[in-house]
Amino acid sequence: MRQVTLGLIQMESFLGDKERNLALAIQLVRDAASQGAKLICLPEMFVTGYHLDSLGDSLYSLSEELNGPTIAALGKLAKKINAYIIAPLAIKNPDHGLLLNVAVLIDDCGEVQGVYSKNHLFGDDDKYFTTSGEYPVFKTKYGTIGIMICCDNNYPEPARILALQGAEIIFTTAAWRLQEADLWRLYNCCRAAENNVFVAGINAFGRLEGLFLFGHSMLVNPRGQILEEVNEDGSSVLVRTIDLDEIAAIRQHSPGLKDRHPQEYGALCQPVDLNGILR
Repeated sequence: MRQVTLGLIQMESFLGDKERNLALAIQLVRDAASQGAKLICLPEMFVTGYHLDSLGDSLYSLSEELNGPTIAALGKLAKKINAYIIAPLAIKNPDHGLLLNVAVLIDDCGEVQGVYSKNHLFGDDDKYFTTSGEYPVFKTKYGTIGIMICCDNNYPEPARILALQGAEIIFTTAAWRLQEADLWRLYNCCRAAENNVFVAGINAFGRLEGLFLFGHSMLVNPRGQILEEVNEDGSSVLVRTIDLDEIAAIRQHSPGLKDRHPQEYGALCQPVDLNGILR
């Protein structure tokens, strides 16, 4: 068996209060690690909170360099608890005036192993963020992982690309609104079943003016079945051990990735009109 214990951190951030949010994140990560978690993920933009209408241009001053204080603090913590931490936050982009909405993977030695940048921007995201167009996977001591951020999960392609590159667990870190609560459950289950991978959906919680982030973080198995879900309001820690050998076992009977016909899928890469119909 190839077992690994995951830690999903559902967190209620205080908008713009980075010091308070970082302290809470450290407390929750320690809690997950004390229960044996070795791959631990925080929600989207946990250290600033996510409400672009309220944060506005202050987001630029709240953002950090990749080697800034948030990643430095979590790097020390990762080394101390001997666990990987996925830390999503806004960072400055040296090649562009806009920021990047990223998830930073810190390894269990406290070093930055890699960065994923959100590629599918939602609403007013594009006023503040740019994208990279890249979908990296990361090899850890506990298996190969991929990362998506919030609206990336609205589309089947990112998860499929990650799975084709060998991702066994896809961490989807999000600030997902109540209005799309039904889609949160549906998409997490679909992405897992479509690709026969584990999906860890980590959603923020917060009642802010005009925006309700409803939590319900969940872990889904490679058949698209929810193994566990957070049903409490506020901050919470979901810790669960999974067996990555389940992936190979399921793919023996449901070889969807192997039996694809990519040579027939050219239409997926063609431009469409405003209604999404091929031109």
